[in-house]
Amino acid sequence: MKPQSWRMRRELLGTDIPWKRIQTAWDLDEGAARLAWMRGVDDPSELAWRLEPSWQSTFDPYDFDDMGKAVARINKAIAGREKITVYGDYDVDGVTATALMVRVLERLGADVNFFIPNRFNDGYGLHLDCIRELVQTRSPKLLISVDCGVRSIEEVAASNELGMEWVITDHHTPDQELPKAVAVLHPHFGTQSNKHLAGVGVAFKLAQCLLNAVPVPKGNELALLDGLMKLVAIGTIADLVPLTQENALLVRRGLNAISGANSPGLTLLLKAAQCEKNVTASEIAYGVAPRLNAVGRMGGAEDAVKLLLARDVHEAGQLMERVEFLNKERRDCQRELARILPPAKDDEFDLVIDPRAHKGVIGIVASQRMKDCGRPSGVCTVIDGVAHCSLRAPEPYDLSEILTMARPFLKSGGGHRAAAGITFDLSLLNFVKGTFTNAFKSQASISRISAIEVDGKGVDWIPNRQALNKLEPYGQAWPYVSAIVQGHINGVPDCFGEGHWRLKLKEMTQPLTWFFAREKFSDEIPKDGVALNLAVSPQDHIRWGRSWRVDALLDSETTS
Repeated sequence: MKPQSWRMRRELLGTDIPWKRIQTAWDLDEGAARLAWMRGVDDPSELAWRLEPSWQSTFDPYDFDDMGKAVARINKAIAGREKITVYGDYDVDGVTATALMVRVLERLGADVNFFIPNRFNDGYGLHLDCIRELVQTRSPKLLISVDCGVRSIEEVAASNELGMEWVITDHHTPDQELPKAVAVLHPHFGTQSNKHLAGVGVAFKLAQCLLNAVPVPKGNELALLDGLMKLVAIGTIADLVPLTQENALLVRRGLNAISGANSPGLTLLLKAAQCEKNVTASEIAYGVAPRLNAVGRMGGAEDAVKLLLARDVHEAGQLMERVEFLNKERRDCQRELARILPPAKDDEFDLVIDPRAHKGVIGIVASQRMKDCGRPSGVCTVIDGVAHCSLRAPEPYDLSEILTMARPFLKSGGGHRAAAGITFDLSLLNFVKGTFTNAFKSQASISRISAIEVDGKGVDWIPNRQALNKLEPYGQAWPYVSAIVQGHINGVPDCFGEGHWRLKLKEMTQPLTWFFAREKFSDEIPKDGVALNLAVSPQDHIRWGRSWRVDALLDSETTS
């Protein structure tokens, strides 16, 4: 395995302790204050998004263009008992946004149902065949999109001819021309300040207005809105949008709410993911979100929405059994694909194509490869001569910018800064790869992106679980703590699962877990006494205490 270069997340100059003011202002553990400073915090008030997630700090949803139009049209539909269909997406962001909007509309007495396209038969976004089927089977007068639709000009126009109207809510990169909907709610349109809302975040802003909970919820509305925040937290964490400022506030309130009483479906999801008290963003990202995602990745995502909406314990139990079955199937497909794909080369853009790849897992494998090589990655399958590709990119790359440049070679494409999906004729592979490679090279700070960022050397300074949790949520743009440890293997690593190691270093008392280590080392197990330079993160459990996860094998020298 080739060691990766590394650098300090933020350089320490001299002997000053620049995080002292942060520590004093919030009465933080020194290690936690250091982490905040390492993530760019200089003014202690910037931490209020996390440490004091007050409703009064949220941005006014009426600052969205068309919000008034959207609310008026939906209220008209509710009052007139018009049939409403919520049209969602099959990923976690879309599933949670769909469940949120359905629950709100039901609360308001609407005649509402939902529809989610099939990843394999329909693909992402609005589709005329699906819309025509909805006309025949459900006869909606109003359709509300969540997490999709902002580029669907033809589909909305055709719907209008069929006597239906749309309210579009989306956060993906729009075209210059917008669909002719009653209203288009998008973070980029209007004066509201949060340009990085997830799809479920945009849906939540609409829900807040529909419930007359503006500028802040009052009375019974507060409990309802905080309940909806659970869905906002799950979808926002899963969709890789920046967990800073208002997004951090929304997710933090959602995590606080999840740690209390939950619906039958969410209770079972948390139990399956072994989440207990004080649920963290990492537990959602690695335990809850993959299970919800598996339903759409391996088939139709409707059951994931039904699970989130379920009020009956028996129904939730049956749905959860199916979710667990599909999640196991997803894991098996994912591991097999990761095994058969060639390792990443030293190219600026890691792009691999395999016609055997299961379309439902290419995004997960692309994300794994991105983390391993530190560069943008794409994994493609091929269906009838068309490449279907999922792209992932680390900070500070911006996929949404590059999609525009590559548009002439694509059949379809959409996404946001960190994740995107494209299709193109396989004959154009060299043009597509060349365009993306050149665009990645031209984006800023490329020479510093490939290095692993760490917060310090050694682990003694890292605070306990309680102190770390004060800075939740961790995720995109607010990474979890990572530190360098240097030492020698103590004994032979214990192999478990499919490619995992448990090992100890002679210089550390607590054990380390290295996931997929055998794959990364081509099945070669390092011997007792071998020196390692590793990036590690603490893994804290309320019952099992602290262990450490290996994030990467590092060079002995830092980058400049």
